Amino acid sequence: MSLVGRCAVLVGALACGLLTACGTTQPAAPDTRSTVNPTDAAWLELMIPMDEQFLQILDLAPARSRNPAVRRLAAQLAPSHRTELQQLTALRTEAGLPTTNPHEGHDMPGMLRADELLALSNLQGPAFDKTLTTEIQDHLNQSALITRSVKTAGRSPAVKTLAIRIEQTRTTQLATVSRVKQV
Repeated sequence: MSLVGRCAVLVGALACGLLTACGTTQPAAPDTRSTVNPTDAAWLELMIPMDEQFLQILDLAPARSRNPAVRRLAAQLAPSHRTELQQLTALRTEAGLPTTNPHEGHDMPGMLRADELLALSNLQGPAFDKTLTTEIQDHLNQSALITRSVKTAGRSPAVKTLAIRIEQTRTTQLATVSRVKQV
């Protein structure tokens, strides 16, 4: 299935609150004390590993990139994603969701497989810069796409507020990536 097809399936599943951890298990049932619904839970369980991996690839830039604009881009994106990750993790904890990654080892849009992550970590110079900026753009696009579903199908006010903020941030970040790719 194409990337666009996989994205459409994932967004549809999130919007319906039916995401099943890539087809293997149901997302963890939210804690009954929480206001999260299955869409909120699925979004949290997906965004956390996406951001964790994204921070890993951004951390490669200082040693691997030869392009000052790419290094600056990675340095600009990392702090907001670290803060976002803390907020996502806090919401997951508040919702009583497990800390395990139900997407571990799955081929997911917006994320690298283990072999792709290894390949990226072995690149340097222009090849690294080109691959990294493409991966940054893919992550930002995919995370914005799945975040939109929470705005419409989510229930938790705290999750929706964070989702709205993330989508706004992604728009700004994508514009920055476009400028760097033109350099």
